[in-house]
Amino acid sequence: MSTLNTLLNACQTEQVPLLAATRERVAQWDNWLQPLSGSSPAGEDPGYDDDFQQMREEVNKLSGADTELICRLAEKLLTTTAKDIRVVTYYCWAKLHREGEQGLAEGLELLAGLLERFGTQLHPQRDRSRKAALEWLAGSRMIDSLSLYPEVVRIDAMRTTGALLLIAQLTEDEPDEIRPELNALYGALESRLQKAGGVDAVVPQNASTSETLSAADHSDAPAIGRITSGQDLLAQARTLTEYLREQPDGWLSAHHLMKSLRHDTLRAIPAPDAQGRTRIEPPRADQRALLKRLYLQQNWAEMLDAADSTFSRGANHLWLDLQWYIHQALTKSGQETLADIIVADLKGLLTRLAGLETLAFSDGTPFADEVTLNWIKQSVLDTTGGWGNDTQSVPVTA
Repeated sequence: MSTLNTLLNACQTEQVPLLAATRERVAQWDNWLQPLSGSSPAGEDPGYDDDFQQMREEVNKLSGADTELICRLAEKLLTTTAKDIRVVTYYCWAKLHREGEQGLAEGLELLAGLLERFGTQLHPQRDRSRKAALEWLAGSRMIDSLSLYPEVVRIDAMRTTGALLLIAQLTEDEPDEIRPELNALYGALESRLQKAGGVDAVVPQNASTSETLSAADHSDAPAIGRITSGQDLLAQARTLTEYLREQPDGWLSAHHLMKSLRHDTLRAIPAPDAQGRTRIEPPRADQRALLKRLYLQQNWAEMLDAADSTFSRGANHLWLDLQWYIHQALTKSGQETLADIIVADLKGLLTRLAGLETLAFSDGTPFADEVTLNWIKQSVLDTTGGWGNDTQSVPVTA
């Protein structure tokens, strides 16, 4: 339970209210939880059933699995043929693949309901097969699909954790040799939560890396409407900043809109290990190479655009080299007033989140390389007592 407790602590909640909420949602699956017959409440083992075989074939595909079909077959099997752990774990995976963590949470709540209502009657009934079926949830297929949805929504994270907590309680009295081991799933969920900035992050730290819409085509831009998550907020902010950049002298307002969401919502520095490394994924190599190339080419306008765009992606708002690149682009293009504003913004951030500039990404890439760190000390925080001593060397991370 230690890793599950770590996940629970990361959610900043207590077991009792979380379990109560989970049981309320489990009750919503009542139609799926009805016994199949009086003499055989869990039905017969579906191992040789055509629908089960078709479901398994879809799940085992390396790519292109029909997740909608898997969900339909799962409902049919669970409500007419058998109450089977394998079927519901496949359903969990398909729902995750289709809907993200919300789908995973729903599937896990269904699994918890089946375990609570049918217990050892669930198929497969052999101890080892039952253990393997439950542990499929913590296998590479599930973890890989979870990685497709790095952004965390608080309510979904709470639901997932609550369902896993109930499942753990329902299986905790089983002998050690047959009790399912789900630590890999707990660890993946906890790590994902930390990388996203915690359960209370207003804007996810690991924002989507998909490209923004072309400035020439706004027909598919998302309508500004009700915001239900930090990712929604960020997606709509990208639409607004794109519009602002197209206006006369609109760069600063666009830049500050995105910076306000990505920097001002940070409440604490990411937790580092003893070497100062965080769990945050580093900037992509192609992003680093592009900025370095544009600097060497002295293409200040394109470098400014590239740095701004990169800032809104992934966890690049923590990559302080971007602030150096933006400052250089503005200074070299004669926009000293805007460059001074960048310095003031960064000073405010580093004063509020002391030590941020000393941390590193998960692979050891520093948030601020040597060049950027010297610039921060000399011109941003002014720790050496002088201004205007900018080094002109390009940041060395590559």
